[in-house]
Amino acid sequence: MERINFEQLPKNESKEINKNEFLVPRIKDYKNPDMLSLEPDYLKTSDYSRENLTPHQYRRKISELARRLGLEFRKENPDPARQNRETGVKIFRDIVGDVPEASKPLVFYEDDPTQPFRAEPTQDFQDLDFSDLEKNAVEIIEKRGKNLQRDTERPILENGVLPTDDNSRVREIVLKRKDGTEISLVSKRISLTKVRREPFEEFQILQRVQQEGLPGPRPVAKIEARGNRYILMEKIEGIPLKKITPEILQKYLGQKDVQSHIDKIKAKVDELKQQYEQSSIIRKDWNPKDIIVSYNPETKDWIVIPVDFEKTKLKE
Repeated sequence: MERINFEQLPKNESKEINKNEFLVPRIKDYKNPDMLSLEPDYLKTSDYSRENLTPHQYRRKISELARRLGLEFRKENPDPARQNRETGVKIFRDIVGDVPEASKPLVFYEDDPTQPFRAEPTQDFQDLDFSDLEKNAVEIIEKRGKNLQRDTERPILENGVLPTDDNSRVREIVLKRKDGTEISLVSKRISLTKVRREPFEEFQILQRVQQEGLPGPRPVAKIEARGNRYILMEKIEGIPLKKITPEILQKYLGQKDVQSHIDKIKAKVDELKQQYEQSSIIRKDWNPKDIIVSYNPETKDWIVIPVDFEKTKLKE
């Protein structure tokens, strides 16, 4: 059994860490352990040599390793011996070496052209043209799509720090309707580690939101392409509630009566929460970054719409 000794670990703590536990995905990393069976086989082996992997698969594999180590070795870990981020970096380098890929962007998606393409649009979006996605969804979504979570793509090691999440899953893409008109949509790649029941459960929740007449983005389509699963949804225009400040409002509205507008936005958010509490949907996470705010100059009213339903549940 391979073990690593680290001099920088806190005193009075074990200096022996078994790196083998990080070589393959662990069931505990998945909200639903059954989802691990849907991952590609090459991710489940402890072999990090390049011989049997494509360059893309290799980057995906070491990206997944980096994220597992980043989640494990951080100050929030209750185990004092695992609160040092540098320990995770040392294990990463011990497993893969000082590879040039560490400075390249993280890769958490598949790119397997042998996998089937499936598109299942909702009734309102039957006229969408999916031919470009069918040709190469990875090119359209992952490479050309605008990352809505970060301004730049995060490298595997960013300033010597490991990642703790995939900040590349949500992207804005442009598709065409069959009459040639373009439509901006949001694509969200499904992370199997975050799924509670089945991969497209968030899509089902979005459908329920629409059925009950609640504010939320309209679901557009379920997509399977090149080994990935995507949810396409309507793009909601506006500003994240997290970014609303008196300065932003003054610039946005050109008005000095900013406090009254802040009060109106807060009232709208409270009203939104009440609407959801009275529905069949359980939404406990009201993170300001996941609420989009916009102003209607004609009605002089504020509109608030939640956009992330990954942590939302349906009442039994």
